[in-house]
Amino acid sequence: MKWKKSIFTLPFVISILAFGMYGCGSMQGVTHTDEKPPYYHGHVEAEPPESHMRAEHGEQPKKVEAPPKVETDMLYTDGAWPTNDKDCCSVLHMEKTGPRTGKVGVPYCYTIKVTNLTKRNVKNVEVVQSLPKNFQVKSSEPKMEGGGDTGKWFLGDFGPQEVKVIKVCGLPTQSGSMPFCTDVTYKLPEICIDPMILEPKLTIAKRASPEVLLCDVIQVTFTVKNTGTGIAENVKIKDSLPPGLKTVDGKSNVVLDVGTLKAGESKDVNLTVKAEKTGTFTNSATVVAEGLSGESNQTTTVVKQPVLTIAKSGPAKVYVGRKITYDIVVTNKGDGAAASTIIEDAIPSNTSVASASQGGAVAGSTVTWNVGTLQPNDSRKVSVTLNPAAIGIVNNVVTAKAGCAASVSASASTEVSGISAILLEVIDIEDPIEVGNNETYEITVTNQGSDTGTNVKVTCMLEDQMQFVSTSGPTKGTCADGKTVVFDPLPTLASKAKATWKVVVKAIGEGDVRFKVNMIEDCLKRNVEETEATNFYKNY
Repeated sequence: MKWKKSIFTLPFVISILAFGMYGCGSMQGVTHTDEKPPYYHGHVEAEPPESHMRAEHGEQPKKVEAPPKVETDMLYTDGAWPTNDKDCCSVLHMEKTGPRTGKVGVPYCYTIKVTNLTKRNVKNVEVVQSLPKNFQVKSSEPKMEGGGDTGKWFLGDFGPQEVKVIKVCGLPTQSGSMPFCTDVTYKLPEICIDPMILEPKLTIAKRASPEVLLCDVIQVTFTVKNTGTGIAENVKIKDSLPPGLKTVDGKSNVVLDVGTLKAGESKDVNLTVKAEKTGTFTNSATVVAEGLSGESNQTTTVVKQPVLTIAKSGPAKVYVGRKITYDIVVTNKGDGAAASTIIEDAIPSNTSVASASQGGAVAGSTVTWNVGTLQPNDSRKVSVTLNPAAIGIVNNVVTAKAGCAASVSASASTEVSGISAILLEVIDIEDPIEVGNNETYEITVTNQGSDTGTNVKVTCMLEDQMQFVSTSGPTKGTCADGKTVVFDPLPTLASKAKATWKVVVKAIGEGDVRFKVNMIEDCLKRNVEETEATNFYKNY
């Protein structure tokens, strides 16, 4: 077929192609308005497109010889929308097939095949057909809409190169021509760009140790998450610590680098903080990035501290040979638990350990008690008993220490004194003794105690049958009245030491006489008396 050049100029062709690629609808500008379809391929009664187009523009159609007529049992026609050329630039191709002849009252069926020629989706495809008056539709697959002299099939959307078939059956009601003319409408999808607009969002959660001791560190963990749809870059955590808290390197204002977070990604960042004092510390942190920010929840950390006190009590004075018992009480006066509390008592060098209560262990010169954990206001009492080795002062020091608590000490002093136990003995050297002879009385004072005796005074009383002769001993004796002998005081008498005085008298009368001695010493509250009996006799 040849088209007249004067009709299809270049702008005209371009407009048709542009409409076919981007427009929607039927073949406007190239389809007939009569009952025949736009172009019948292979039908002997088809009108060539060139003559049809010339007629539309007022020209006489050029006579074209028809191809040889081929008789078959079936009729076939097709068309392409919108350019009528299925091989170039068209969107839909429609084919119709049906028997060449039919009979009145006998079912007549035909098919309509619609093909999407493109590799794109085609939307809202609708087939519209005029129905002859001498044809009564009995069935349609898919179901036909409309009625009267027009039928419609809403085929919906076609995928790339998708094919859909319509089958129609009906009864011819009278003889004669029974033309079925069909048109198709459609809509090409919009040409769109669909950029994805991303929006990163940051959240931050903060966790911190709820309670610590002053000597402990506070562990802080930040969890930063990108809950949005884009990448968050140069993400940082900022935390201004409250007064009393600092990082281990002494900073109060903290900036932590998180880096880049993809959508849905989260990261944990850790921070170690140290408390400078006890108390309750509450604060929150923020997360920032370019154009983004978020604030965390508040965390509260309570900082506590155990505070130990220690008291030690014992006797102020004991006598040598007696044991000394010291009671020790350790108390936690703080608000934090004192873990691993230990009490250590230093044994004085002038004592030895007799016993230790509550499982105290002796190692070298130390008694140790492991009393475990002391809760706030809790106390432990232990005791140690010492044996003093000699007279003197015993100084006993005890120390308590525990985890996170300052060590404390206490001391107690005990004076160890001796006891001066004085023994007075008086004997006569000869008994009986004849009148006119001398008798010697020996006076011995022994300090049986543990302490030195002081100011030992000895006094002797003579009876009438006795006459003072002389004295001897560690101190001077005098007899001023002839009946009482007084010795000067002996300043000291060491423990276990003895002192001996002698008094010589002359027997001047017979009888059972008594030599009486009286002794006093500083530690004694009463005089000690001793009497020695002697028989003075006469030889007749």
